[in-house]
Amino acid sequence: MNGHAARRNTRIASLRELLPAAVDRRRALIDSGVTEAFRVFSGDVDGLPGVFVDVLGPGAVMIVHEGVAPAAFDAEREAAGALEALSGPSVGLSVRAVYHKPFARDRSRMGGALPSCVTEAAPCAGEALPEFVLVREHAWTLEVRHYDGLSTGLFLDQRENRRWVARWCELFARKHGTPARVLNTFAYTCGFSVAAAKTGAITTSVDVSGRYLDWGKRNFAHNAIDAADHRFAKMDTFEFIAYARRKGLVFDLVVLDPPSFAAGNKKKGVRAWSSVDDYARLVGEAATLLSAGGVILASTNTRELCRPGRLEREIVKGLGRVPRGLKLPEVPADFAGEKERFAARAFAVM
Repeated sequence: MNGHAARRNTRIASLRELLPAAVDRRRALIDSGVTEAFRVFSGDVDGLPGVFVDVLGPGAVMIVHEGVAPAAFDAEREAAGALEALSGPSVGLSVRAVYHKPFARDRSRMGGALPSCVTEAAPCAGEALPEFVLVREHAWTLEVRHYDGLSTGLFLDQRENRRWVARWCELFARKHGTPARVLNTFAYTCGFSVAAAKTGAITTSVDVSGRYLDWGKRNFAHNAIDAADHRFAKMDTFEFIAYARRKGLVFDLVVLDPPSFAAGNKKKGVRAWSSVDDYARLVGEAATLLSAGGVILASTNTRELCRPGRLEREIVKGLGRVPRGLKLPEVPADFAGEKERFAARAFAVM
């Protein structure tokens, strides 16, 4: 048999076969009760390149990357197998549905249109879930949506960094006798802001999307936090930084968690964004808003910036000096095999 024939006849293991072992590797996290939202399958790490499965309360999301996942991958069959594997009595989960989110290699070819499977309530396998569900994570509750486009409203890899922010705010208030002032840029649905506000911190959440900021306000309400006591700014981050400087606003902690890329919009005053090109400038400008000894949490999932030492170099470039580093939590257990896919550093600017 020649090499081509051997590759054609190579059998690809199914999710139903692979998920039990993947679940076992995350058993300590699942049984700990710290979260109802976690990654249960991580692509090639768990045996199936380009395929990821996230559990979000009663539903799971099967993420499939075009051109990376096996060409013979059958989404409906695999979703049914995943549901069977995740709903068995021995697993200890309450998964009732599996939704499919296909990620095209080149999203520009989609012309802004999304496949119906990411916007319809009917899942790929199982029963239809409500428009949104609430999931618990540490000391807070967050709203997630299984079929609201390609995103779900929650970045699972930031779970322990959200807890770090909450703990940092608690220690700050204890030391200074006053609530921490927290700026959350590129805030998305405001998970970092919720974690901080739960401790009594005063938060400012900045994002160009009013829809996501409204989602963030609902997250505040889900946690019995009065959103009126906090600021939500529908602005470009650099625009807000300039505004804050004019107004003399100062923050004790600034969170930077930008996307890899974002298109600009001249009519709305939104600049195009590239983490590779703009991260250093973002760090430098954010530092101008810090109080004495203030802290920045800088994060990225841009692959080029996740290479060893690269994010640190951007930080030093932006500040013009080496800051005092702070210890962050280890990568969450459900992402332990994906360390090269994201990077985060916390540091004090003296």
